[in-house]
Amino acid sequence: MQMIVFKKAGEPGKVAVNPALVTHLRSGPGNFVDLYFGEVKVAVEGAFEDVVNRLSGAEIAKRERDPARDWYSALKV
Repeated sequence: MQMIVFKKAGEPGKVAVNPALVTHLRSGPGNFVDLYFGEVKVAVEGAFEDVVNRLSGAEIAKRERDPARDWYSALKV
């Protein structure tokens, strides 16, 4: 079983999460993210992209934009 440790949002202490059991995420006010396990919610500290990356084990949300391959970046150039 894989566990990932996060700092609890607005409370002292930490919480360990099994990423396989997370059903969905929601960004909260400030630097907080709500993790849902069905109807059970746990709030953790961190930017939404950072929490997604830690849960997925990949650097998906922070990839560098390449204007040649990314139409959104190409429009903004």
